[in-house]
Amino acid sequence: MGAKASFAGVEYGGAGVAYLRWAVGALAALGLGGTALAQPQPAPQPSPPPLEAYGRLPTVTSLSLSPSGERLASVGDVNGKRVVLVRTLTGTVLFASPVGNEKVRSIDWVDDDHVLVTVSGTGSFDQIDISEFFFTLSLNLRTQKATWLFAGNPKFLAFHLGIDRTLVLNGHPYVYIRNVPREGQVGGSRIADRNSGYWTRGYPDLFRIDLDTNVIDVAAKGTDTVHEWTIAPDGSVAAFANMDLSTNNFTVYRGEDPIFSRKSPRLTLGLAGLGRRPDTVLVEDDAAEGAQLLEVEPGGGYRILFPGQNITARYHNPTTGLLIGVSLDHQIPTLFDKGLQAKLDAATKPFAGRTILFNSWTEDLGRIVFRTEGAGDSGTYWLVDLKAHAASVIDNDYPGVPPEQTAPVRMYHYKASDGLALDGVLTLPPGAERRKRPVVVLPHGGPIGVHDRDGFDWMAQALASRGYVVFQPNYRGSGGHGPAFEQAGYGEFGRRMLSDMSDGLAALAADGLVDAKRACIVGFSYGGYAAMAGITVQQGLYRCAVAGSGVADLPMFLDWEEERSGWKSEAVRFWREALGVGKAGAAPVASISPSRLAARADAPLLLIHGRNDTVVPLIQSEQMERAMKAAGKSVQLIVTEGEDHWLSKSETRLATLKAAVAFVQQHNPAD
Repeated sequence: MGAKASFAGVEYGGAGVAYLRWAVGALAALGLGGTALAQPQPAPQPSPPPLEAYGRLPTVTSLSLSPSGERLASVGDVNGKRVVLVRTLTGTVLFASPVGNEKVRSIDWVDDDHVLVTVSGTGSFDQIDISEFFFTLSLNLRTQKATWLFAGNPKFLAFHLGIDRTLVLNGHPYVYIRNVPREGQVGGSRIADRNSGYWTRGYPDLFRIDLDTNVIDVAAKGTDTVHEWTIAPDGSVAAFANMDLSTNNFTVYRGEDPIFSRKSPRLTLGLAGLGRRPDTVLVEDDAAEGAQLLEVEPGGGYRILFPGQNITARYHNPTTGLLIGVSLDHQIPTLFDKGLQAKLDAATKPFAGRTILFNSWTEDLGRIVFRTEGAGDSGTYWLVDLKAHAASVIDNDYPGVPPEQTAPVRMYHYKASDGLALDGVLTLPPGAERRKRPVVVLPHGGPIGVHDRDGFDWMAQALASRGYVVFQPNYRGSGGHGPAFEQAGYGEFGRRMLSDMSDGLAALAADGLVDAKRACIVGFSYGGYAAMAGITVQQGLYRCAVAGSGVADLPMFLDWEEERSGWKSEAVRFWREALGVGKAGAAPVASISPSRLAARADAPLLLIHGRNDTVVPLIQSEQMERAMKAAGKSVQLIVTEGEDHWLSKSETRLATLKAAVAFVQQHNPAD
């Protein structure tokens, strides 16, 4: 791989010298020849690194290897600017374009000459309320043309509802993509209907676009209950699914024949592509009482793949679409083909003890791109070429955080007050370990089905660099711990989920690892709710709280979600069950709403919320600010302009980090 690519006179390169030394050592352990992107000796790093080293978006994202393994596409940092970059492995730039504040969500190869770049934006469109809309740019590297799919076509909305499949048929590159035709056009009239309790805003058809000619064909017609399809290797529809909201029945059809049916009260069933053979299809069931991946046979029978295990990723052959393997609990993929598994094991052997996240590979696994993190590694992208017995460092996520200043991370196990076995991620300040340090509790969002693991977390690392122990509890309901553990979270949103966090804090103090009297809580999304609840629903635990994009008034939020998506929607069903609405013995949700308990707040609160948040509206933080001020409590609200729910913009993400760290340092100094 070439040392650097050059665009507009700017050298585009990867990791710092310290990372390159580590990289060459890892390659030597594999017995491979190693090349790393050459870099000038950097200036000595300050101690600790500036918050900019953590708070900016990663240096490279959406990294993807072409089908031949000869080209790379990514969003990268070129001289401080975000750029979509397509290049050969020898460094020749094939396409480069600044993306500015566009939020690039994925980059997908169709063949070696066609790349799809999907971005999203927040706003109102065609009388649809403020939402996150997705748009896809098609790059033709042969002609050097870039075309927005559906743009300028009066028959369609400019945005789309998801890409189902890319496929090359008879030499032509195609994308199968869902879109809602405009009224009176291809799919006929689309009239949204809220009388059923489900706000459809119209329903999509499946279209096939020839990426050379931009010709759009109807691949399958949708209805108000049919909007999922699986595509066969020849481009035909292998199966489609029907979700009947009146009966909660999910049914899979092959042609006119139903081959699978099951009730899905939470609407958690969905098609997941082809199985291991072209005549089988996959059904994914994310219901907490039995998360499963089912392989459905043509005659209607099915088998559960990897029963009782946590499947966190599926891998399909890019040509045939057939399932070739899965990842279990974020581990190295388990492949069905023993020969391919042997190649994968050989490529990853020297990285034992590190978290490995796979990006892409060639069909024969001759070349593989993956990312490592943990144990002195802030996130390094690798290209392993098994045919050439060589490997290269492509880039590093956070080159401003060298290995010696990457905080050590480990799992911490403890028990809840009711005896439930729990764990969490413990990030310790780098350098000499001292006991009884101040602590920041950093709960994850979700809340159901999400969990933290022992990798490199940019916010946890930034706080640890300032002298804090950071604890990320995997409270009940978190993913990665089996279906029973996940199910245990329903109805415990502001109840035992919260006490699981404070139980962890007490356990850490009992083990002498932290000073529980010097604790703050910082969180976003559900973590933002937990931060507000930690000083209102709970008391006497924290010196301060930072709440980002959190729900403060649960009844108000339920009303908003119901108005937005309908009372039969998947979102409303989830929230009612997660909050324990209607559950025997459950307290009313108003009693666990922080804004209604503001008079109980026993610590200062910093609220941070994106103006363009479409998941939790800004009015939630505004309501909390009003309630705190009315009660005479210490509160500050920062509204980040143009930011969404996920901290997708580099400038506002950095501003959020700086504000949160400064607030914690003010009210809970580390020294």
